[in-house]
This record gives sequence, structure tokens and C-alpha cells, in this order.
Amino acid sequence: MRLLNSPDSRIIKILGRSQVDPGRDYRLCEYAYCASLGENYLIKSTMTGGVYELSAEEWAVVDPSVNSVISGSVINSSGLSDLVSGCVLVYSTDDDYSRYRFAVTALKAMDRGRGVKTYTILPTTACNARCVYCYEQGMKVATMSEDTADKVLEFILKTKSSEEFTLCWFGGEPLVASNIINRICTGLNDKGVPFKSRIITNASLFTPELLDTAVNVWHLKRAQVSVDGAKSDYEARKLFCSPSVHNYEYLLKTIGLMLEAGLEVTLRCNFDKGNIEGMYSFWEDVNKLYGSSDNLKIYSAMLFQAQKDESCIDLYRRYLELRAKAAGEGMKFLKFNSSECKMKTNFCMADSEGRCIVIGPEGNLYNCEHLPGNTSCASIFDEDIKLGSDPRASIEADDKCRECPFLPDCTPFCKHGCPDWFEYCREFKCVETEEQFKRL
Repeated sequence: MRLLNSPDSRIIKILGRSQVDPGRDYRLCEYAYCASLGENYLIKSTMTGGVYELSAEEWAVVDPSVNSVISGSVINSSGLSDLVSGCVLVYSTDDDYSRYRFAVTALKAMDRGRGVKTYTILPTTACNARCVYCYEQGMKVATMSEDTADKVLEFILKTKSSEEFTLCWFGGEPLVASNIINRICTGLNDKGVPFKSRIITNASLFTPELLDTAVNVWHLKRAQVSVDGAKSDYEARKLFCSPSVHNYEYLLKTIGLMLEAGLEVTLRCNFDKGNIEGMYSFWEDVNKLYGSSDNLKIYSAMLFQAQKDESCIDLYRRYLELRAKAAGEGMKFLKFNSSECKMKTNFCMADSEGRCIVIGPEGNLYNCEHLPGNTSCASIFDEDIKLGSDPRASIEADDKCRECPFLPDCTPFCKHGCPDWFEYCREFKCVETEEQFKRL
């Protein structure tokens, strides 16, 4: 047996069993995913993130289709005790879902602190692009007033974590209201409050002067830029209000300006079957200009609309083929990093117990950045504000989700209104995990 990816040491401490009890029976945990690769078998614990490679002989010991239970003595004699400490093999009488919930609760208790760690602020819902796939279409267009910005500053000072906190600028296109960003950040600087910023943007409104302000006044460290692949796809899908100024060439230039300013730049390539084949030429263009930069990363995300189609799995496989080809040709910004995994206590900011909050342009508070426009949980103008998780976070997982091997990689209330849920999520996770196995 060989360990290919280190498990989360925190989960090992919470749930792991350091010794195998030879008098107990064990079985494969429900939250483990297995696949064959040649003559070997790989198992991933989705609780810990640990990945193990087993020979065919070792797999025959743990294969649930052959052995529904395995005695502790057999585990010891087979040299598979690490699968017990790594939460892959559990007592035959264990309730896996209860153990998972216990681990999440324990992690939250360990991480519990006072105050908000991340404020996602929408200075405006206006945008200078008209992306054909925008999930915010139909949302009321509003821009934060200076008075509301001052109230946001007061709210931050009253609720911030004692640790360094982060401001995430979101929209709309947040740079449309760069004056509001500047006002809030200047207020924090004047108070001597340490913070850092990141932004989700189309980057079209960045200039050298604005970037200088972003770095020195906003303390901007990271920028996620939404892109759409090849030049023809990018310009047809972004539909900028001023296409003669804001276009593909300007995007490539701005990526360089952000990197020169010292920002960590992540390009999010939104794809569906209409633009997937042009993605490679975009990667080639970026590689030619900025392939040597250590601060550039690219990841791709299938559009919500494409996830609704049963062909989404084939589409995702095609994306992985293109990505593997590009990474094999030295495009390092596309390479996957394997490191010690960390189990998330929540896969949605709505389950953050008040450690993350979204502030809309009119001062309304939300538990998730995908929910503005729906009922808010509070307002910065309220006298008594109690921050906490969305009520759905306390709902038990759906029966189908409980039995899914990928539940620890998901949010347990996904089928109770999470806007990111889609019907083919399990199949999607299978392909994703098997791709990880191939890389490892």
C-alpha cells in the first residue's frame, strides 16, 4: 500500500483510530471513493482527503463486494492498518453520517472566533458588460451611496474579527463604483485598521492609476478575472458597452498590468459546449505572454446553464482532456497542485456561523453572494444585528446525499435551496476524483 495524498491531520486527530482492534469487525466507510487504475486500486477518503494506492491483493481484502466485514486481525496481517487511522476503514457498527457531522462540529468549535473574517461587498450591481450567461440578469441595478458606504465602514468596525480580515469586492462589476471602494478603504486606513482585499472583476476598467490605488489604498492582494476563452468567444459573450476600448487585447494587456502590480491573478474561464474548443487558443495566448509568472493561475468553471444538460459530464471530460494536454506542454498555470488536504467546515458561506457576510449596495445583509435580491437576513441599518448561518445549515442532509461518498466535499443542505446544486453533481465528482487519481 502506498500513500499518494496526505490526509487532513485535524480529522485524523478527531476521528482517526491509531490502533486496530483485532477483536472488532471493520468495513469500508461510505465516504470513500474507489477506482481501479491498471492493476492497482486507489481509494480516497472524502473525509480526510487522503488517497491510498492498493495492489489487487490488498484490494481483495477490503472490497465490499467480496467482504462485507473485515476482522481487525486480517487488517493487521495485511498491512492495511493505515486505512483505519485514515478513516477509510471503520467499525462495522459505525454510523458514518454521525461521525461526519461530529467532525464538522468539532472543526467549527476549533475554528470558532469572534467577529467577521470576510466581508463580500457589492458596491454596485451595475456592470459595463452584458454577459449572455449572467446569473444576475433581472437583478435590480443599484449603486451604493456615500452615506451607505460610511455606514458600511461603521458596521465593519463594529463587527470585524480581531484577526486580520478580508474585504472581497463583488458585483455587478465592482470597478464601476471604484469611488465607493476607495471611500471604505480610506476610512479603514484612517482608523489604522489592518485589512486586505481581493476582487472578482472582468478587469476591463483597471488602469495603471487605478491599480496603484488598489494596491496601496485597498490593499488588494488577489484578483479573480472572469474570461470566456478565445478572442471571438470572449467578445461575443462579454458584449461590453464600449467594445472598441474593452476587448480581448485590452484583457491581455490588463493581465500584464495586474501581474506587474504584484497581484495574484486567477483567470476563471467560464465554459459550455459552445466555447470549450476555443479555450485552448486562449491558454496559448496567455502562456506566450505571461507563462513564466508564478502569480498567474487559471481554472475553468462550467456555466450553470450547461450543468443542467445531461451531456455536462462529457463536456467536463473534454475540458479535462484539453487541460491535461496544455499542462503537458508546460503551461504551468494550469497544473493541479497536490498537497495536504484540509476538510472545509462549510462549502457555502451561508454556513459560516457569521464569520462571512455579504453586504449589498443598499446595505442589506445576506448569507451568500448568490442570494442578493432574495430576502436578506438583516441590514447594516438595524440597531441590533445578530449574525449567524442561514437556517438551512441546520437541516439534516437529504437521504440521497447522506449516502453519497462525496458528502464531505459538499454542503449538506444543497438540496434545500442551494443555488449551486445540480442534478449531476455525483457523476461530476466521480469524474473529478478519477482525474485526480490519474494525476497522482
